[in-house]
Amino acid sequence: MDQERKRRWIQTQQQKLEDIKQRKYIGTHHMRTDNMRLSRTEKLIQMKSPGILRHQQTLAIDDYISKGDCKLIFLQQQGEDVGFKTFTEMMKTNSSWINKVDKLNQNESSLKNRLKFNYVQANTFKSSLNKKWSSTVNEVTELFQRKEELEQLQKVKKVKLKVKTIQQEEEEEEQIENNERPFDSSNVIKVFWFNIQISEWKPPIREGCTVTYIASLNKAYMYGGIGNDLFKNMIQLNTQTWVWKDIGIGLGEAPLEGRFGHTATFYKQQIIIYGGEKKYNNAMKMRECYGDVRIFNPLDKTWTLIRSTGDLIEGRRNHIAQCIGKYFVIYGGINSYGKILNDVCALNLEMNKWSVLQVENQFQDGVSDSASVALFGGEVKMENPYFSYECNKKKGRYPQVNCEGIYIYGGRIQNGEASNDLRVIQFGFKPIRIIKVKTKGQPPIARYSHSMNYYHQFNALIVYGGRNDSKEGNILNDLFVLQLQQLNWIMIQQIGSLKYGKCSHCSISIDSKILIFGGYTQNVYANADIQLIELDQNRVTKMIKENKINNQLSITSTELLTNANLRLFKTEFFHETQERDIIDSKRAFDNTTRLSTQHLKTYMPLPIGNNSQLIQDYKLLKEKTRNSKNNPLFLSQ
Repeated sequence: MDQERKRRWIQTQQQKLEDIKQRKYIGTHHMRTDNMRLSRTEKLIQMKSPGILRHQQTLAIDDYISKGDCKLIFLQQQGEDVGFKTFTEMMKTNSSWINKVDKLNQNESSLKNRLKFNYVQANTFKSSLNKKWSSTVNEVTELFQRKEELEQLQKVKKVKLKVKTIQQEEEEEEQIENNERPFDSSNVIKVFWFNIQISEWKPPIREGCTVTYIASLNKAYMYGGIGNDLFKNMIQLNTQTWVWKDIGIGLGEAPLEGRFGHTATFYKQQIIIYGGEKKYNNAMKMRECYGDVRIFNPLDKTWTLIRSTGDLIEGRRNHIAQCIGKYFVIYGGINSYGKILNDVCALNLEMNKWSVLQVENQFQDGVSDSASVALFGGEVKMENPYFSYECNKKKGRYPQVNCEGIYIYGGRIQNGEASNDLRVIQFGFKPIRIIKVKTKGQPPIARYSHSMNYYHQFNALIVYGGRNDSKEGNILNDLFVLQLQQLNWIMIQQIGSLKYGKCSHCSISIDSKILIFGGYTQNVYANADIQLIELDQNRVTKMIKENKINNQLSITSTELLTNANLRLFKTEFFHETQERDIIDSKRAFDNTTRLSTQHLKTYMPLPIGNNSQLIQDYKLLKEKTRNSKNNPLFLSQ
């Protein structure tokens, strides 16, 4: 009976094989079902709203998994790579197995070996399926996250495009041609140093102070610093008369103690003071850092404390700060525990709200004791640091740069070494970018506690002094120019330079001059005189001819005002008056002319113009003559 069953079963299977070969039997039912499930899964994913909050994403994904949607996607991805095949598919390629079934050895040991082998194979397939299942879940998760991020992205503000006139296009073409002209290295840049000896009162020697120049007032304001003590008075320098004046602590919410290592930033005719270092705390054995923001108004000499909200910003010293539009931006510095920071923070000066900005490469090294200049092609109007901003070109000289932003050079990194990297903080991106710019030419030696200013005639940055502890004679005395269009470094030839360099000094740019005050030199504080660096090449050439010894020119503040030969050293903001000798010679000439012509008579018509001195004298003399004739006393005589 068993032999008969086997024979019938074999005949049945052979008939199925023949039907399959003749394509009479095709299992389309399962394929049709899988396709329907896959199409339904795709529709569900498209119809599902992608705006899911991050804390709800796990629940949403679990729902999809529980409904079997991820499983259907998973089956779609598998295709023929699963490793399992149906019996029909196996019979297509292995029909000879049926004939060999009776010949198999059916003892117990062989069955155990086959079961072990099948168990290993099942685990292998199971692990591969689990991996592909987890990858499918991750892909679905990433899909929802991407769609959510796209919805959360803020819309770019629309900017109205203005049609340029033909004249504007021609001016821009000329400007591009001028910018593309290569630098003529045959003309070596030279500068001339002047030492202004203040004959009247001058502030005590110090380092770590700040000087801010306000062009509309023709005055510079110095605050803070450390010398024999921490200074807290605001000191004013009149750049027309070169006279220092101590205006005291000030009114309003003035700081009660002095500070050094802070920043002073110009904003709307006011000065923003931030950060700095306090007096040494003997109890805590440390120097604490300030984190307050105060605004000084030079017109009424009042202080205002900004009571800010938003993110908590760590107090710091030896950082950099710039005002970009309505935002006060700080970067780097050192906290109270000596750690060098690498964050970028912005204070909205209209809302008094702090925010820590997202940076593209947040894990890069921080920097302290660096120097910075904000370079934009116009007056910046920025609604948000992540949005695109506008540059309004009003009256004034604006830099021409290929990359706008805050330029930061040099500084000190966490291990204490000096750096000579040139970094630029770029806005209008989310997150914002901090890039390291590659330059040409021979770059300066690495340094920190130096100064950097922008000079419009060169369209370049001027770097002076600083410190490098790895070099013998660690206080530097060199002067470098970085051309912004070519990003090319040039070393400047100094005429009459200082005997020793400076570090931790302060500097401001006044037209074609750079004013340098204070600082630290070789093992001693620098004196309280003012050093001026003349950058205008025509004036430098004239001074080299007059001063053939090429020594530093030391002049007093009174000589600067009275000596006609030193007139070219005065700033363009100084309204010069005519010299006394010219006025006296003009008066003598007028008196001689009047005396020689007062007895002459003419019948010619008088010249037109009521402001003529001769006409006024003539009318006055004629009036006196009439009065004398009508006077009875005169007639009696």
